[in-house]
Amino acid sequence: MARKAAPSKQVLTVEGDLDIFSIHQQWEKALPLLTTGIGSTEVDLSSVGDLDLSGLQLLGALDRDLRAKGLPLSVVGAKEEWKTRFAALGLAHLFDGVHP
Repeated sequence: MARKAAPSKQVLTVEGDLDIFSIHQQWEKALPLLTTGIGSTEVDLSSVGDLDLSGLQLLGALDRDLRAKGLPLSVVGAKEEWKTRFAALGLAHLFDGVHP
């Protein structure tokens, strides 16, 4: 019997808000991505209602910690308004996969 190949991509689908009120709960959901350490990681924001600076900090910390392990992060499903708003802060790379 053939064995299935290990997944080369981890996916975290964030639901609800990614803001100061939910940041702890959302970080708890993201922690396994750091301990598993396999392949690339994709964070899907298409089901997120609100994203504030706390949520952006979570994404930045996740990106930093994964890159330290040599693992890429891509963020999908981000609203255009978030991309525009946070690009002014020099954080557009979180949404387009380009690292400074």
